[in-house]
Amino acid sequence: MSAAPQLERAEALPCVLFVDDDAGNRQAFSATFRRTVNVLLASNLKEAWEHLATDHVHVVIADQRMPGTPGSRMLALIKERYPSVRRMLITGYSDLEAIIEAINRGGVSHYIAKPWDPEALAKAMHDAFEEVKAEEERAAYTQRLIEANQQLEFALRQRLLS
Repeated sequence: MSAAPQLERAEALPCVLFVDDDAGNRQAFSATFRRTVNVLLASNLKEAWEHLATDHVHVVIADQRMPGTPGSRMLALIKERYPSVRRMLITGYSDLEAIIEAINRGGVSHYIAKPWDPEALAKAMHDAFEEVKAEEERAAYTQRLIEANQQLEFALRQRLLS
């Protein structure tokens, strides 16, 4: 198999950044989803920023209860800097305040309870990826329309001046 089909397949998969301070949870997430998504792992906000700056991340899933920056706050910060990335909150606790903050400030598209249901989580990640792809396609189409319009305006001005 050549490198090109592997690259195309990799780009066709969602790139999901899973942020959790618990190494066991990160390992479990990676083992569960490594065949269906491009998995990136981070244990804190600093590592998350590094991935977001260098990789085309489609979805961030952050644990709520982490030392330093809780998941809801982290997702709000990510929303400010990377608004097109879909954000999800995962927690083993039913912390209503955190959920409300995550939805209102972090623009969370999905709330996931631990332990997660692999099928439901996979569907949520792929749905979010489809939303990101559709948004990127709309933006690219709009850009092509703007460029075509500029070319037409230029041609019309040239015609009127000659």
